[in-house]
Amino acid sequence: MLRVWNLSLLCATFCLTILGTFLTRSGVIESVHAFSDGPLGAYLLAFFALAAGTSVALIGWRGDRLRSPGSIDSPLSREGAFLANNLLFSLFAFVVLLGTVFPLVVEALQDRRLSVGRPFFDRMTTPLGLALLTLMAIAPVLPWRKASTELLRQRLFWPACLGVACIVVPVLLGADGITPLLAFGLGGFAAGSALRQLVLATRRQGWRGLLGRANGGMIVHLGIIVLAVAFAAQTSYQRVGEFRLAPGDSASFGGHTFTLVDQVLEDTPAAAIQKARIQIDGGQVYAPALQLYKARGDNVATPSVRTGLTQDIYLTLLKPSSAADEHVTFGVRLMPMTLWLWVGGLLVAVGTFLAAFPGRRRRRPTDPVSAPIRVEATSAPVPDADASDLIGVPRAGRRLGAADV
Repeated sequence: MLRVWNLSLLCATFCLTILGTFLTRSGVIESVHAFSDGPLGAYLLAFFALAAGTSVALIGWRGDRLRSPGSIDSPLSREGAFLANNLLFSLFAFVVLLGTVFPLVVEALQDRRLSVGRPFFDRMTTPLGLALLTLMAIAPVLPWRKASTELLRQRLFWPACLGVACIVVPVLLGADGITPLLAFGLGGFAAGSALRQLVLATRRQGWRGLLGRANGGMIVHLGIIVLAVAFAAQTSYQRVGEFRLAPGDSASFGGHTFTLVDQVLEDTPAAAIQKARIQIDGGQVYAPALQLYKARGDNVATPSVRTGLTQDIYLTLLKPSSAADEHVTFGVRLMPMTLWLWVGGLLVAVGTFLAAFPGRRRRRPTDPVSAPIRVEATSAPVPDADASDLIGVPRAGRRLGAADV
């Protein structure tokens, strides 16, 4: 149904990848990944223009041949949810692109520097992220064609209960802030809907029910939800502290105790490395460092990280001790749920892999070319009354009851 739209999104994704490569590699934006001055930036920009122009021209020229029959009968349907999801993600991408490119356009046209920082992105993307989580909670339980409010109320009851629990539990643990709590609640709501679909699939078909586009997509759903919730927790509840200690002294911060053991100096042919050995909670010792490269005279900080299931602790050496002052200044950053960003990415990869396998294919009523379906009326009830995918979409070879006809 949405072939031209989907193909346009694919072309836009590829073109924006080339644009992102140009921005970081050409040196237009200050980046550690930029190459030295050379013709690479011009080549990348020319290739971006060629890819974008060719894509637009081909879609405009051949788009009519890609169109398929059928239309969205109701916004409250799986087709409508797909379209709304694509629109929200596209708007999200546009906001990021605007915030990245707009300062460059202003500098090129008006010869003045404009800074677009984190407040702009937070203010613009937060409502979009919450809207996406809401849509991801409702979309998995929607049938094709059209849904009734009674059907939605029945299928969303338990996912909604999980969403409420995901708000109540953090509040009881001391969490605050409307935006992160909304993200937790909507994340639990969306996860409940996706898990419901996966449970139904495995009950019907066993573990093979996890294969195929639909159920692989549900696992991708879960990965995106984990990413969103982890990101909300990290941006809302991270804590930053700075301490100045002498060897043997301790400081408490965020429920942890940090003890400065000593400072170590290592001299290599390339750099002089100063390390502060810091013990966390009386256990393992970590060593954030400052490296002074002799050839360039640059000081590069190397943090030390303790990774945990619920929180990562980043230690950075800010100012080492000297002959006149034995005190060491170091920074502490507490980052909640960092590990879950990796877990979410892994779920996305696993879901994508499972979606590559052929599942139980169902013919859509909007397929442009399909063999006629033989419908045999029978008085026997349809056994799978809870299969939302089958509403309005008869399976090939399935005998339909009188109510279906």
